[in-house]
Amino acid sequence: MPARFEDCREALAKAVEDVFDADPQVQAVGIARHESGFGFKAVKSVGRVVPAALAREAGRVPRTVRKVPVVVEAVAAEVTPALTAPLPLPPSFVPEQVQHRPLVCGLQLQNADDDDRQRAAGALPPMSVAVGTLGCFVRLADGSAGLLSNNHVLAGQNRGRRGADRVLQPGNLAPAAAEHVATLADFLPLKPSPATARPAHGNVVYNPADAAVARLGDGVAFGQAYLASRGLPRPAGAAAPKVGDVVFKVGRTTGLTRGTVTAVAVVLGPLGYDPGGCWFDDQFEVVGDNGTLFSDLGDSGAAVVNSAGEVVGLLFAGNGTHTYATPIRTVLTALNCDLV
Repeated sequence: MPARFEDCREALAKAVEDVFDADPQVQAVGIARHESGFGFKAVKSVGRVVPAALAREAGRVPRTVRKVPVVVEAVAAEVTPALTAPLPLPPSFVPEQVQHRPLVCGLQLQNADDDDRQRAAGALPPMSVAVGTLGCFVRLADGSAGLLSNNHVLAGQNRGRRGADRVLQPGNLAPAAAEHVATLADFLPLKPSPATARPAHGNVVYNPADAAVARLGDGVAFGQAYLASRGLPRPAGAAAPKVGDVVFKVGRTTGLTRGTVTAVAVVLGPLGYDPGGCWFDDQFEVVGDNGTLFSDLGDSGAAVVNSAGEVVGLLFAGNGTHTYATPIRTVLTALNCDLV
């Protein structure tokens, strides 16, 4: 039997403990539509290799938690951060991958200095760079203009140097001065949990978001809009994501895609970041329309926008079927900034 949304909220913590504890291949638990009401949705990554200690303890996911139904959706791929795509890539017809001025939402970005450090350390191939997506524009706490994306796009998964690292658009191996559009200002550090952490064990460290901001350079023109060829409304204002919301995003890899918010209040983890497995709480899930891909590698940092043109989230992870994003108000509060 379906439940009320309020009942799901009240039972969510228990559901998170019970479902993750029962099956270590589950990576997401949230509130989703169930028949005429709501229930819990768990996403299980059958291709995920789990620690032997957790596998030995695995049981069966309960069908209900405090009378709220639980549905398990199994997919082959593991949920991972929508990590920056390495360049060079084959020729693309996505216009966001080339240089544009003024800057707009959805364009390709690169942290040139982190890439230099990674190549020197042998962690990035010699003839490649890592790129992600410009989500939208914000006003920083000091009143200056900035751009918003993920930690793993702008700050190299905690390696970034505030006030120093150059953010380029679009970015390449030999950056020109004209590409330097912003400088890393701040990021939310990614905090890993122990390899065998489980919510029921009380040893999970939850992250609010994978997010960072860069301060725009003097005289860099920008507009809170998309490329005119997209024919999209300007992002205006922030709203909370709701199950059933019709949304779109523009990213440097898959361009313009459309989908629906399918789950909210999602607990997600662990995701494989360089610092270790990271967990996130109070996220939301999007599925592309008619089985289409909503996001792919390199779309990290894209803004998720509803049909009213309001920004509802910041994209950061996915498995090819499901995309995960952080509610935009959570991001703005954590980074002490506002939408332009």
